[in-house]
Amino acid sequence: MARAQAPEVLALAGQPVVALAAHPTVGPRLRRMAAGRQRVVSDALRGPGPGLAVSEGRWISGHACAPTGCGEAKVFLAFDTQTESVVIMLLEHDRPSLFIPPRIAIWPKALQPALVEFDPGMAGALRYGD
Repeated sequence: MARAQAPEVLALAGQPVVALAAHPTVGPRLRRMAAGRQRVVSDALRGPGPGLAVSEGRWISGHACAPTGCGEAKVFLAFDTQTESVVIMLLEHDRPSLFIPPRIAIWPKALQPALVEFDPGMAGALRYGD
């Protein structure tokens, strides 16, 4: 197993997803990735959601809904502490708005349970690999 590059991020487990977005290893990339959707992503990240969870000892992920409600916008955010990859999914009005990696790409299998919790329909539409 490769040595973790950003293991301190795993210490955020249990905190709101906005803590992951604010981390200096994640935040600057997230801002670039959300270009054009920054305001919606930022608002959703500050809304209610479960605490961050760790998958396979290397991924940390969480999700939240916009303060105005999940029907308005909800966001999923994950970070791989080994590769420092950031994954984001934004749904607005229950419709796909932003996917990184792209929706047609292979998504990390380790994130499948967390994505099912976030949105079972979207999670079922994705392809997963190792």
